[in-house]
Amino acid sequence: MKHVLVTGANGFIGRAVLPLLAARGWQISAVSRQPHDAASASTSWHTANLFDTDATAELLGHLRPTHLLHLAWNTEHGRFWQAPDNLRWMSASLSLLQAFAQAGGKRAVVAGTCAEYDWNHGFCRENVTPCAPRSLYGEAKLATHRLARRLLADADTQLAWARVFFPYGPGEAAGRLIPSVMRAMDAGGPVRCSHGLQYRDFLHVDDVAAAFAHLLDVADDGVFNIASGTPVQLRQIVLTLARLMHWTGTPDFGAIAVPDDDPPLLVGDITRLRGTSWQPTIGLDDGLTHTLADWRQQRQQLRSS
Repeated sequence: MKHVLVTGANGFIGRAVLPLLAARGWQISAVSRQPHDAASASTSWHTANLFDTDATAELLGHLRPTHLLHLAWNTEHGRFWQAPDNLRWMSASLSLLQAFAQAGGKRAVVAGTCAEYDWNHGFCRENVTPCAPRSLYGEAKLATHRLARRLLADADTQLAWARVFFPYGPGEAAGRLIPSVMRAMDAGGPVRCSHGLQYRDFLHVDDVAAAFAHLLDVADDGVFNIASGTPVQLRQIVLTLARLMHWTGTPDFGAIAVPDDDPPLLVGDITRLRGTSWQPTIGLDDGLTHTLADWRQQRQQLRSS
């Protein structure tokens, strides 16, 4: 029986990955900081504070999962970049991986970030593009990866480090680009944006979740980019949403200043992940259509409650 422990199971990516794991036949131990009552035949929920490393090690020793999918971290929009608790997450993540290995765990897949790379290079490829984080978040993730590899070097535990680029979709934080633009267009007010000329690598959360689920079964270890591999201009995102929402206004491009060092291009090379027989399946138009439909449904439910 394949048994995976999933941290951050109630988060943006976690909620999308659980049904995929269930469909693949995994026994799932889902970990969340808040109590959860959605247990099923394939999924058992456990309330845990990963900062309590002794309790976490005890949980791992009791469950003895064969695999670990570590998604938990501080992702509070607008704050996580320089949040001091990035250092606590680094320490807690290393303790988690050590406890997993000591409990006999065979393969860990951990969520890294494109913020580990040197953004001056624009096009980021594993093991080629240098790493030079600009934020405490990126530094903490990179340090966690490097220390984890040393920590597990003599253990019978594989480590796959997945650098996620720009996920979007249902459940995304309200302050991020796509939800904020949808909200502004729906309200009929001004849509204030940056100049929108930057190219970024957006991937629907269902494709992100599918990549994580896939990596649990892959034999290779090391670093993998989770991305679309296709740059899209932020301006195109805004204009596509306007078309889908039948919004006839004019976005106020340039109303929001961008930092002088804001990279004009940030995209992930996914050659390595494609080589494991994974590829994205949701195009931008379909992904935004799905995201908009879910957003409208959630808004209607809130108004009806």
